[in-house]
Amino acid sequence: MGATANVMDKKPSKDNVLHAQQLETLGLIATGIAHDFNNLLTSIMGQSSLALAKLPAGNNARKHIEKALQAAEFATDLTRQLLDYASNNQAPAELIDLNQLVQGNIALISMSLLDGISLMLALAPDLPLTLLRRTHIQQLIMNLIINSVESIHESGGKIVIRTGLHHFYSTEPDIPLVNNHNIIPGDYVFIAVEDSGIGMDQVIKSKIFNPFFTTKLNGKGLGLATILKTVEEQHGAISVNSQPSVGTTFTVFFPVSYSNGCLQ
Repeated sequence: MGATANVMDKKPSKDNVLHAQQLETLGLIATGIAHDFNNLLTSIMGQSSLALAKLPAGNNARKHIEKALQAAEFATDLTRQLLDYASNNQAPAELIDLNQLVQGNIALISMSLLDGISLMLALAPDLPLTLLRRTHIQQLIMNLIINSVESIHESGGKIVIRTGLHHFYSTEPDIPLVNNHNIIPGDYVFIAVEDSGIGMDQVIKSKIFNPFFTTKLNGKGLGLATILKTVEEQHGAISVNSQPSVGTTFTVFFPVSYSNGCLQ
């Protein structure tokens, strides 16, 4: 987000209903394509793995093939998620280390950056685990990065990914949260995406999670609404700090998962 002009607050209309019906039909078609696409990805990964195995350890081409394999694995996860949605079969949650998740996807994250935008990591050590659906959180992180990239309109911009631990002591959070509900007290790990983009005023910031609201001429207004839904499905919370001409920080909190695997 981050724009302060050209705001379009799209209200549901006949066109939106028609668009939703078109998306439903497209979803049925995409499910069939996803099966074929998954088979192609399996072939790509197999051939790439064979090529990697035949290259000596010091060969300069290895890093490029490794990145291709990582991209194919990520695409496979997304394809599997599409098929899970189509069959109403959600992928199971697993214990996740947010630091490892960020570091494991750093090549894909870097591919989303435009020239002149630098990426910095500020990852807190010894971060506790949290029970999450991996692919959902990967998408969430990528969407936040893309959102930040789109808000930076000048060279020399910067994006910082931070992780850390925060304790909410009561049902009245000490941090303003977008999903304004009573949060369960306890320990939460967080991931924050901070950018040096154009920022937002309070009017825009109050609307960015509304479906069909966008500041982009060709935007659909569903990206951040989807992020909020994902956060709530994972029993988390999200906060936004933004100022015009200064930048924006999205911080997502997830409850720490203890050894018994239960969300606290």
